[in-house]
Amino acid sequence: MAKFKNLIFTALLVLLFVEVLIVFPQKLEHEDDTQVQARVELQEKRRKELEELGKDAQAKPTAGPMADQRMGGVHLVESQKGQRDWELFSESAEGSQGSGNWKLKKVRVFFYNKEKVEFTATGDEGTIDAASKDLKIEGNVITRSENGYVFKTPGISYSSVKRLIESPETVYMEGPPDKSGGGMVVKGRSMQVFVDQSKMVIREKVTATKSTNQGKRFEIDADGAEFSGKHNMARFLGAVRMNYDGMRLEGPEASFMYDRGENILSSISILGGVKVSDADKFATADTVNLDLLANKYVFKGKPKVIQNNDELSGEEIIFLEGGKKVKVERVRAKMENMDK
Repeated sequence: MAKFKNLIFTALLVLLFVEVLIVFPQKLEHEDDTQVQARVELQEKRRKELEELGKDAQAKPTAGPMADQRMGGVHLVESQKGQRDWELFSESAEGSQGSGNWKLKKVRVFFYNKEKVEFTATGDEGTIDAASKDLKIEGNVITRSENGYVFKTPGISYSSVKRLIESPETVYMEGPPDKSGGGMVVKGRSMQVFVDQSKMVIREKVTATKSTNQGKRFEIDADGAEFSGKHNMARFLGAVRMNYDGMRLEGPEASFMYDRGENILSSISILGGVKVSDADKFATADTVNLDLLANKYVFKGKPKVIQNNDELSGEEIIFLEGGKKVKVERVRAKMENMDK
């Protein structure tokens, strides 16, 4: 009789494991907070009932590995410190309780930040480490931010402790579209997504393009780029080189800023010592701001412009109408080609 009770208890433990970790929804969709709370309370009740049954039967752990299991319509919810960490849907899963790892097919994962979905990742296959709650997704992986950034990579991994999504492989990014002429397109050698900071980073050999509704185009090379899941501002860092409207601009950092109300690229700031050149001019300054809406370029911090061996400097130099006119505050000029 005691042996029979032990068998029953073991079977119920298996059922509890499946019930706690695996849910079979008819559709891949979110549960609301009320549904999640009700399910957690039910699982806790069942756990306590099984604990009592185990005491009565004096159940002992069974020896040897657990049998492999295959399940369809998988739904998992993982939480940290009382808040959802990630929520996973998969068409199927297979694995064993003994190994602690599960292999998944057709995966979709929602990554949460303060109980709100911050990023979504999908892929052909995935694995879960039951002990660490770490994830891996491979095959046509697409990671999306809630504000419209889309990252395509061969695979990603997620660390539950660091709350970090990573891909060491080539990444292709499409930014959210805007009124200035479509989203930014970026390529790089690796990617990191910091879920708690809602920050996305592309590293190494970064190239980017951005078109405007005036038919102009930005072409950018940099060592790295940063994007936010909260707004559309983009930063390029480390040996930034940019071509725009016949000009070449170089500096350590460049920021693309948007008018949030109009959803349009409004200005670009290059910081940290800037060099600008075109067909007939060369200029330097500590900072250069391209005001795209006003079609003017502002040079500040020891600005200097050299054209046809003539040197122009001042406290601030402003190129108006896309460089056709020049305005200088407190001008200092050195003219070598003056008419005699």
